[in-house]
Amino acid sequence: MLFMSVPVQCASRILIAVSTIFLCAATQAQVVGTGATSVRDLMTAWTTQYGGVTGGASYEATGSSVGVSKASDQSVDFGVTDVALTAAALRQTGLRQAPIAATAVAVIVNLPELAGKPLKLNGDILADIYQGAITQWNHSQITGANPGLALPNKPIVPIWRADGSGQTYEFSTYLARNNPKWRRTVASTYNMNVSVGKSVRGGQALVDMVKATPGAIGYDGIGAAQKSGLSVAELRNADGKSVAPSAASISASVEAAQWSQDTNAADLDGASGAASYPITTVAYVLMPSAPKVGRRNPQAFIQAAVAQGDALVRQAGLVPLGGKGKALVAGLR
Repeated sequence: MLFMSVPVQCASRILIAVSTIFLCAATQAQVVGTGATSVRDLMTAWTTQYGGVTGGASYEATGSSVGVSKASDQSVDFGVTDVALTAAALRQTGLRQAPIAATAVAVIVNLPELAGKPLKLNGDILADIYQGAITQWNHSQITGANPGLALPNKPIVPIWRADGSGQTYEFSTYLARNNPKWRRTVASTYNMNVSVGKSVRGGQALVDMVKATPGAIGYDGIGAAQKSGLSVAELRNADGKSVAPSAASISASVEAAQWSQDTNAADLDGASGAASYPITTVAYVLMPSAPKVGRRNPQAFIQAAVAQGDALVRQAGLVPLGGKGKALVAGLR
């Protein structure tokens, strides 16, 4: 019998090659997702806690538009969007959709002069700010909405996202609902393009810009807004009440919503109720109806996270789904 020896260098190369194969296999075994920045902290926690049910999971916060695009072309296993897709869009993209958590778009301002007192705004005022019609914090429309609140004679610097964002869509929809000029000229949009203020790309960049700019105003998810240390405005809802974003006001909006059996989506447009926050949103996961060869099915991960992950939802500053939403996720097949 002949015994062949393998040179040390060759053995090392073989070990490296084998290790690389196993590393690639392990990486490919992960469920990979991308999309809405509003659920960045939640998805970081969920992928760590529940990713094991599908061999691991990872998530990159890139914005809702990217989440929809990459889920559609199946360059990822799932996308997340702050704006539900219509039944027609789901058919066209070959995707199915399910809610994962409730959240809200909060309006943040850099005004230390408020000294912790709440600032009341509405869609009409915000639209005029973002169209350049209101440029000072002590403008009569703002002081009129805030009787007794001393507002400074300071320029307003609107900050807005130039990248495709579900938060921008929900924010601009609130403005369109309340301001005729905005409705005609800008309307609901994922990609805002206005001639005032400063544009950024990404939710964290927006918060950072508002924090760095005295007199600035911007918008982001409630979780990031609350962590920012900036003032969060109360917004006027469909019942004419000024309401701050909170777990209670978000839940009130979601509970009042009607759910579509075709799209698994909640109708939150102008949700009624005195306690409802007017820019409440639901984040949705998008999964291919027929995954390509080589792509993994994220359903088990999503179902485990939604069913068991309420504590992590709250820690991320979001609101767990109610019974209706959870039933839709549990019923996925």
